[in-house]
Parts: sequence; C-alpha cells; structure tokens
Amino acid sequence: MAIYLKKAVESLPPGTVPPRKPGSGAPKKTSPRTDKIMRREVLNDPAITAAELKKNHPALLGNVSVRTIQHRLQISLKLPTRRAAKKPLLTEAMKKKRLSFCKRYRQWTPEQWKKVMFSDESTFRLVKMASTTVRRPSDVSRYHPKYTVKTVKHPDSVMVWGGFSGNKGRGGLYFLPKNVTMKGANYIEVLRDHLLVPYAIHECEVFMQDSAPAHRSKVVQKFLTDNNIPVLDWPGNSPDLNPIENAWNEMKKAIAKKRPTNINELKQALTKLWVEMELSYFTKLATSMPKRIGMVIQYKGNMTKY
Repeated sequence: MAIYLKKAVESLPPGTVPPRKPGSGAPKKTSPRTDKIMRREVLNDPAITAAELKKNHPALLGNVSVRTIQHRLQISLKLPTRRAAKKPLLTEAMKKKRLSFCKRYRQWTPEQWKKVMFSDESTFRLVKMASTTVRRPSDVSRYHPKYTVKTVKHPDSVMVWGGFSGNKGRGGLYFLPKNVTMKGANYIEVLRDHLLVPYAIHECEVFMQDSAPAHRSKVVQKFLTDNNIPVLDWPGNSPDLNPIENAWNEMKKAIAKKRPTNINELKQALTKLWVEMELSYFTKLATSMPKRIGMVIQYKGNMTKY
C-alpha cells in the first residue's frame, strides 16, 4: 500500500497537493459559517486580535485555540498580520481641501509640475536606534554593555529647509541654528538667501510650500508677492502630495547607515547627500504629481501610499 501511494504521489504534476482522504485527520475546528463571521469582523476592524475574536464569540470559538484562529486568518482567509503604515490623521475638512486642490490641478501636465519649486523643512536626528537583535552567548548577561542598545533621551537634531524643481534638480539647502524655530522673520531670510536665485535659475513659475504658520504669515506673503513669486494654495497635512518628502526619507535612510557622531558630521553628510542627488531623481519626483493627485481623488481625500 505504501509503495502504491508513493507512486501515486510521484505521478502528480509538480506543485500539486494530493487530495486528502475523506475522514482522515482531525476535523476542522471552525465551520465555513464561523470563518465567514471572522472574516467579516476582521474586515470591519483590521486591528482586532485572535484573542479578541475568541472573546467576542464564545459560542463559536470557545473550544478553538487562539493559535488555530491565527492560523485560520492567515492561511485559510488570507488575512495575515501586517505592520500598519503610519499616516497623519485627517479631519473631514482636511479631506475636502485635499480633494478640492487635487481637482483644481488634475489637468496639469508633468511639464507644468517640473516648473514648480517644491520646498519643505525636515528634522534629522543624530542618534538612530540600532538593531534591537543581537547574537549573545547564553552564559553572558543580556545587560553586558556589548549586547545592549544605547539610547539617548533627547538626541541632538538639526532642522533643514530645502527646495528642488523637476527642471534643474536640487535648489538651496539651509540648516536652522540650534534652538531656533522657523518664524516669519527668519523664514524671509531663508527665502531671500536660498530661494530667489535658484527659483530664477530653474526657470520656475510657481512656488510650493506647506501651510505652516510661518509660511502663511503676512510678512512672508508680502515678500513673495513683491518678488513676483506665485504660491500654490497647498492643502494642510498633506505630506503624501509633496514629493520632497521622498527625498528627505531617502536621506534619512542614508544617514542611518553613515551614523554621524556629532552635528557637524551630520550637516556635512546631509550636504553631501543633497549635492549628489541626480537631476533625473528630482525630475521623477516632480513628474509624479499627476499620479499623486489622481490617487488622492481616487481615495476621496484620504492618505495615499506616497
């Protein structure tokens, strides 16, 4: 019999699972109806745990282990556990503004977006959490300095302002002094020293900045008007629409690998990364705007993958 079964299995096409013999093995702990209920509840509340499902349905799942429920969700129902993406919270008013903006500019071509000077600020921290897993001999304490991860309660950081266009690539890059926040007065200095010249060289036709209080101050608006720089009416809380966020993220990944030990090294590393970014990369970011806008419209103002 064993030889016959072996030959039967070998004769099956590659990748084919032999059919289960009726009545063999333990019966399933959950019925199709129970599986349907679990699927509906998980789709309604993606953060619900297997233990909570068991607690919510004692009559259906009282005799089913949490491990079996996890297995059923992951394998049978194709609902594995995944790390949730972190995105800003949007109110209904914010969603409406995002939709309104995207509908207003959805006819813009990639060539038009290449003539926008995109800008933003970002904070870069000196200490990046290292890997939390180590290989340690069993006879050595987990608190031995060699096998611990060093943390800093308030790591040093630097705030950076930068701008780019799809026409000519990177623009100005500016590091705010320590313990200085961006306000209308010093923001005008940043624009005067790091925007005006690149804006002209890049042959830009419009400026993009988010709706931070410093950006919306009357003195800043007057400065931009006096210098004949139109500004996009950018919706608040929309980092997924601003392509410079992608550049910041790439730089943060690179900084995490370089692991600078002081602020000067951090600034030098950031400057080098900024200078080495190619025009083709910035062009790709700028010309991604039609896709970003289309996705916001598709998601009815909600956050997108960008």
